[in-house]
This record gives sequence, C-alpha cells and structure tokens, in this order.
Amino acid sequence: MKKHSSVVKYLLTGFGLALATTISARQYKNQQKAIKLNQILEDVKAGLKHEGQIVGAWIEESPHLFSQNKRTFPVYQGGVITEQSNGTNQFHFKVDAKTGVVIEFSQLQP
Repeated sequence: MKKHSSVVKYLLTGFGLALATTISARQYKNQQKAIKLNQILEDVKAGLKHEGQIVGAWIEESPHLFSQNKRTFPVYQGGVITEQSNGTNQFHFKVDAKTGVVIEFSQLQP
C-alpha cells in the first residue's frame, strides 16, 4: 500500500510540474506577442509623425487571413489617427503576423 501511495504522489507531482510549465510557456508566448504588437504600432506611429500629432492608434490582437499575390497569410490590422490644423487624417495598415513587416498601408478618405 505504501508503494502505491508513493507512485501516486510522484505522478501527481509530475502532472503538477507539467501543468505549471505549460501555463508559464503560454503566458510567456502571450507576453512576447503583446510586446511585438506594441513595437509594430510604435514603429508605424513613428513613421507618421510628419503627418501631425497622433491622437489615436490601435492594432488588433488576433490575426486575420489575408490574400495577396496568390498567397494567404495571417496579418494584424491597425490604424492611426493624426491631427493637423486643417483636420484629422486616418490611416489603416496590415502587418504580416510572422515577420512584422507592413504589407499594406493606406490613408482613408474623409
């Protein structure tokens, strides 16, 4: 009976360690993803500083599938709003989710 309880104890300990490792790995991955998204947004905003004061910016946290040149790949979408003396401008962008490269950028017409 003592041998059986030792085996159960080791199995539960192993299961607990595996669960803790999985949770930690998932949290780390999510944190790295958030850092990457924030860096992408900061880079896009830096490229638009000449367009006036930035008053708003966003990037989606979940990628969407996008087709271009007969290829389909995941992208993040985002936008930036700038303000100048003559009004506001809105910009929209798509970023390759794997590389972080801006693949589409446009100014929305009022």
